[in-house]
Amino acid sequence: MKIRNLNSYLQNSHPVYGKILSYSIIACLFATLTIWVGGVDAADSFGDPFEGGKLKNPDWKWQNEPPKWDVGETRKDFLYIDCEPNRNLWAGDASHFLYQETDTDMFDVETHFHAKWDTSSGVNGLLVKSPGDNNWVTIKFWGRDAGAKGHIQYQTRQAGMGPPDIQWRFGDWGDIEMSLRLKKEGDTYTAWYKAEGDEDWMDIGQGNFKLNPPLWLGIYAGVAAGAGNLEVEYEYFRDNMNPFPVEPGGKATTTWGAVKTRY
Repeated sequence: MKIRNLNSYLQNSHPVYGKILSYSIIACLFATLTIWVGGVDAADSFGDPFEGGKLKNPDWKWQNEPPKWDVGETRKDFLYIDCEPNRNLWAGDASHFLYQETDTDMFDVETHFHAKWDTSSGVNGLLVKSPGDNNWVTIKFWGRDAGAKGHIQYQTRQAGMGPPDIQWRFGDWGDIEMSLRLKKEGDTYTAWYKAEGDEDWMDIGQGNFKLNPPLWLGIYAGVAAGAGNLEVEYEYFRDNMNPFPVEPGGKATTTWGAVKTRY
């Protein structure tokens, strides 16, 4: 029996109790829809717009939480990280790593960031890691005080994914704006970047690497050297396969309006 017919039966046969039961049914429907629209969808998405003064996605966790970080205080609608020394990602992972745990076999995520460094070595970027394997795949921006000054590296633990580092001289020393994107399909990973002013994604390359779940997926930063400074501002963490519902409350209100109209 459909709820619509049950509602009519209750109202006609038992006016008082029927009305109470009818309202209870609608209340249960609303609660279910609110959870479905505002909770499950958000939980299924890795995304976070870093807006509104706090982390929006409830699934974030910190590895090595930095002493100084905020959302929106240092720069409006950005996640700000002030990095400590000795927070490298190479032979081990000592980075400030904001992650979500997952066992997914597919994802497509991207981020846009500003990094300022005054150190011989600073690192930040996208990272998917298997704690059980003690290994990972990362697109890393490596800020330096020598050579090409900046490198984009596509790596696993103490090894490359195949494509060579991308090196260039750019802008003022110690200051970069960039976007990074990483896609996983099974054990195949594809990586892209966009420098400031680029309209299209530039291909970094593709590689195969097996990581056993559970996986930790997110963004990181750290001063890789024993001294110096690195400040990173992430504008967003975008899930291209399942966008984060920025205003789940609005969607729930719309759905609740449809329920009231129908019943």
